Amino acid sequence: MAKRTKKFNAKDWIKAYKEHLLQYGELAKDIKTLLHFTDQHFVDFKTHFEDIELLESAIVCSYFEESLKVLAKDKNFNELSSKEQHLAFLYVLMEVISNDEIFLESMQQDKIKDPGFIFNVQKKLNKLNINWGEIEGWKPEILEKLNLNPKQSVYVNHAITCILFYLKDKSEEKQDTDAFIEKTTDLLFKLSDTSTLNSMLDLGKFMYSRSKASFS
Repeated sequence: MAKRTKKFNAKDWIKAYKEHLLQYGELAKDIKTLLHFTDQHFVDFKTHFEDIELLESAIVCSYFEESLKVLAKDKNFNELSSKEQHLAFLYVLMEVISNDEIFLESMQQDKIKDPGFIFNVQKKLNKLNINWGEIEGWKPEILEKLNLNPKQSVYVNHAITCILFYLKDKSEEKQDTDAFIEKTTDLLFKLSDTSTLNSMLDLGKFMYSRSKASFS
């Protein structure tokens, strides 16, 4: 990579991280490697990212942010149902990541089993507005204590699953990914339907009360 004299902003660091992979065939393993590649200073890096792991999670988050910006320009988006909004988001997200498919394939191979990376990504994505409607009457206490929106957590994890499927998909024009998105979204919204959840909760309460009566 050519030497640069200007100080990098956050987007420059993200771009440099990607370029390192494309030039050397491997991810930059630490800050020192990235500093040598960019001819930037350690203090400048720390201005934007605490460590290399947070830079990596910011890269994943950037695809979600870009997708949300695209949808924000669509005047009809807010008129869609929650399911239609989620589908629109997923299809835009797949289009966005298509520009970095080679990079993401390498990144997921290197990071998919790294619990620290996965935690950082989830934590950062939880701050975005990826929530197409609340689930009334269903707010698990454990999620409230963690300050997590249960519906948003479901949407985020589903989107990540779709990304991983996309990266493995060898079908023509990613047709299998389209089918995967449609089928899993349909199942997701059937399972998250308020009436279904209430029925499951009622059944759980019934079974719990009966177990106490039977074994007390």
